[in-house]
Amino acid sequence: MQQRRPKTKANHKTGQARKSRNLTIKALAEGVGVSTVTIDKYVARGCPRTSIEAVQKWRAENIKAVAEDADVSEIGIELKRAEILERLENARTRKLKNDRLQNELRPVSEIEHAIRIIHSRVANRLKSLGHSCANVVPAEFKAVIKQQVEETVRIAMQEAENELCSLL
Repeated sequence: MQQRRPKTKANHKTGQARKSRNLTIKALAEGVGVSTVTIDKYVARGCPRTSIEAVQKWRAENIKAVAEDADVSEIGIELKRAEILERLENARTRKLKNDRLQNELRPVSEIEHAIRIIHSRVANRLKSLGHSCANVVPAEFKAVIKQQVEETVRIAMQEAENELCSLL
């Protein structure tokens, strides 16, 4: 087993001298024009910390530009994808403008009002259906028919109202 040398003043001073020759991560990042995270990654990959020039030389020798590193076909695919997305967005925007100009888009409040009126009219017609049906059948069936039709209409109207409320 190897023994450690005790720290002496000489060893401690040598360590400080070694540290003082290295620039700080922040100083290197500012000098090179990259983030401190990037400099940390460079140092972990063997980049020297002695000077900004040394870092720039190391970068030139060891770091490829993203475009150089990527496959040309991958870049082409990404450019096509971006172009398609931009065209789709432009088409959607044009359609909205055209719809607005042609009055095909209506305000929500206008649609809600129209739905309430339609619902009210249909409800009134259906509520009178039980009485109308009872008037055309023999007397012994009138009460049963009227009750059955009114119950069916009530259930249908409740379902319609629930559905409309969920939309509004």
